[in-house]
Amino acid sequence: MGCPGKAGQAAPKPAKAKPLTVEQLAQLNGVALFGVPLKLNKGRFTVIYPGAGEFDKGFVSRSFGRGRMFSKIADVKNISHRKLLIDGHSKGKATLVGFLAGSALSRFDLVDDYKISFRMRIPKLDARGRFAFLLNHQGGSFVQSNFFQDIIIAATKTKVRTKDKRFASPAYRWFDKGPQGMPVVIACKGGKLSISIGVLNGKKEEMVEVVATEVTEPPPGKIGFNFQGFSFLISSLRIDGKFPRAWCEKEMAVLRKAGKLVTKMPEKKAPLPPLKGPAKKGPDLSKPDPEAEDEL
Repeated sequence: MGCPGKAGQAAPKPAKAKPLTVEQLAQLNGVALFGVPLKLNKGRFTVIYPGAGEFDKGFVSRSFGRGRMFSKIADVKNISHRKLLIDGHSKGKATLVGFLAGSALSRFDLVDDYKISFRMRIPKLDARGRFAFLLNHQGGSFVQSNFFQDIIIAATKTKVRTKDKRFASPAYRWFDKGPQGMPVVIACKGGKLSISIGVLNGKKEEMVEVVATEVTEPPPGKIGFNFQGFSFLISSLRIDGKFPRAWCEKEMAVLRKAGKLVTKMPEKKAPLPPLKGPAKKGPDLSKPDPEAEDEL
């Protein structure tokens, strides 16, 4: 007998798969865009950098003079360097090691509001040490913070220093040089930029806002830092923020043109078939085990 239906009628075509959204494509291509897998939730993204070389995929780093930077912690072979910076580090997972002098700038942009958090271990620091964290980097325009105790807006020549006397003196006098490092949180929300660090209150670590100010120009962009005159370990680098949709679309267009854009969701693995045969029965715990009694 023939199939039911009108003669010559073609079988229904399978429904076309819906095109992936920008967010789905960004998650599939997170490593190509940010250097690490991308997590998205309700319009916000999160990236976390462990110390296996991922930092160099998300940032462009440079070393100066005798300086070196290692985003793959296993590549730090010098025993004295490992003893100074890595061994005994008690909190967080190492992300990056910097020696003497260097810089880094993100390949990606941040938008609107964001939060950058990490721990920084500096075992030795003196008056020669320099560290500048760069924010809202837009070519020649940027916002800078020196050792987290001020905020400088280059375009308007605005400089806001901390009013907290604990952090007003040079950083080598107050920066915690212990093995746990100092936690740092840099947050921008509603046009307000704030920088906080963690201080020990007895055995408890508390975050304290060091400096804050309104920043309208330049808008959020790339982030980075430069340093000179000391060595450090950054651990647990995490960046949260509003999903940079326009930047991702632009970069994914480049990947598509180069034939490197991942456009298919990974196939779901089929569940394993049930085991054949009767299920094995476990021991009857209601009855004594003669062998166990012999051992006793």
